[in-house]
Amino acid sequence: MKSSLELIFHTIRQVLAGKQLIDNSNKYRFMCLSAAFIHLIFCISMGAIGASILCYYNIFIVYFYCFLGIVLTNRKKFRIIMVLFFIEVEFHSFLASVLLGWDWGFMLYTIALIPAAFYLANSLTNRSKHVAYSIWLSAFVMVAYLAGSIVQPMVNPMYGYLSNTTACFCIRYFNTFIAFIILLTFSALFALETSYMENLLEKENLKLGIEASYDPLTRLLNRRSMTRYMTDEIEIANDTTGKFCLVMLDIDDFKNINDAYGHDIGDRVLVALADLIKTEVRESDYSCRWGGEEFLLFIHGDKQETYFVADRIRRKLEETPVKNKYDGNFKVTATFGIAEYKSYMPLRTIIDEADEKLYYGKKHGKNQVVV
Repeated sequence: MKSSLELIFHTIRQVLAGKQLIDNSNKYRFMCLSAAFIHLIFCISMGAIGASILCYYNIFIVYFYCFLGIVLTNRKKFRIIMVLFFIEVEFHSFLASVLLGWDWGFMLYTIALIPAAFYLANSLTNRSKHVAYSIWLSAFVMVAYLAGSIVQPMVNPMYGYLSNTTACFCIRYFNTFIAFIILLTFSALFALETSYMENLLEKENLKLGIEASYDPLTRLLNRRSMTRYMTDEIEIANDTTGKFCLVMLDIDDFKNINDAYGHDIGDRVLVALADLIKTEVRESDYSCRWGGEEFLLFIHGDKQETYFVADRIRRKLEETPVKNKYDGNFKVTATFGIAEYKSYMPLRTIIDEADEKLYYGKKHGKNQVVV
């Protein structure tokens, strides 16, 4: 019992925080059972004041809402529940106003249903029709209110003698209170669900931004994002005379690895190198999968500092064996080329310089850092 209550309170906190939606089944079940409880109050009240027709009607409606809230809700017949709910509320408001008089405040429920029409229509399975349903239900509510306001003065209320009594006063304010509760509830639910959708959209945008900025395999920056960051850093360096270097590195004989062990092992090598780079490169620097087995590092500092970083990565990569699909191990090496940025040097120039150093290293033994 305690765990059930904790779950309920946790769900309420999540809904109020805009982190969770109310399940449609729970939403409609609560709505129908609340309506059944209100009609039970009307049943007792009408019986107490001698309005027998309304008393019997409300007895029937209590069972009617229990059926909607238990049977139809379990079958997820939300559209039918919504339409029947609106018809019943309008009919009851009209009937009570005709039999008792306008002063009892039953027609207030009619006005309170308009925001409910727009909110509940959003729970339809076919979302493309929810606007049409909202408009039709609102039109139905408006016509019912106008019909009641026209018909009621033309008839002599059966229980008109009960007007201006304490019962009339109490029920009128009860109806006013419940009508405001309906307005407040559906408006609050709409606001909470809007907050949830905004949070969800923000998370999706963040996720899309991450996916658009990072390489899906290595989780390093992709080429486009790296270019953007380097362009910004060059502007800062020109203004502050800051120093930085680019390191272009390439896995040695990577094609042979793919041919010998398969692309899955090749991908494992790329991920292992990326993880090593993340460990060795500072958070203020940038690392990128430039393309294929080629990586590009942006290191704040001069050539000497950058050399130590690059050589540390080279040595740790060489010392870390990779497991192949035959339960054996093999070593992986990489060649590095370093280029230091000079004031107002174009980005393309420094990248080409780092690439030339890398190419030189490839031609002269591989597994080295060329400065």
